[in-house]
Amino acid sequence: MISVEEAKAIIEAEVNPGKIMIESVTEAYGLTLYADVIARNDIPNFAQSSMDGYAIKFDDRQGQLSVIGEMPAGATIQLKILAGEATRIFTGAPLPEGADTVVMQEKVAIDGKSLLIKDESIQRGQNVRLKGAEIKNGDTAMKAGTNLSTAALGFLSGIGCAHVAVFYPPRVAIVLTGNELQEPGRELQFGQVYEANSVQLSAALKNTGIREIKIYRAEDDPEKLA
Repeated sequence: MISVEEAKAIIEAEVNPGKIMIESVTEAYGLTLYADVIARNDIPNFAQSSMDGYAIKFDDRQGQLSVIGEMPAGATIQLKILAGEATRIFTGAPLPEGADTVVMQEKVAIDGKSLLIKDESIQRGQNVRLKGAEIKNGDTAMKAGTNLSTAALGFLSGIGCAHVAVFYPPRVAIVLTGNELQEPGRELQFGQVYEANSVQLSAALKNTGIREIKIYRAEDDPEKLA
């Protein structure tokens, strides 16, 4: 019998990092990054509204404004506002050229195409996510050695990353010993107990990205085990 620490030391001494593979982010859950992921775009790649409301020039906040159009999320045509103008804008939409602030729709009074701002506490740049606010082109988005959790994979997808370089997961064998062990689903004989360790260990290994797991059963016989 050896200690847990000794067992870990033996495993670490024998395990080779192994091969590298390129994997789709949709299939990479639980795997480990081999190389840093570098952002290839500013995210967002345009100044973006973080609120439904009206895009304005901050310096025009105290006057009556003329609403000249609207910018929905996914808009591909850039609008431009001049002094005294505003546009209706929705969460996630690009900020019109010339605008620098978004006023929440609950903080304005609308009369036809005329708009008055009722929010005296508004600040320049309010409710705007600037280009590159989340990450900038060329930044290290994720470090090598990162375990690819659900959150990590969501982040990588959100910056446009479709494939990653990862370590090929190790293959693991589980050896079950004990004459008293019976497989779940079979009838217990006198002196037997159901074996549960392989199920628990396999689930834990799969949760770390290990995909190839083999289970072997052995009797309590040193010669057969050898």
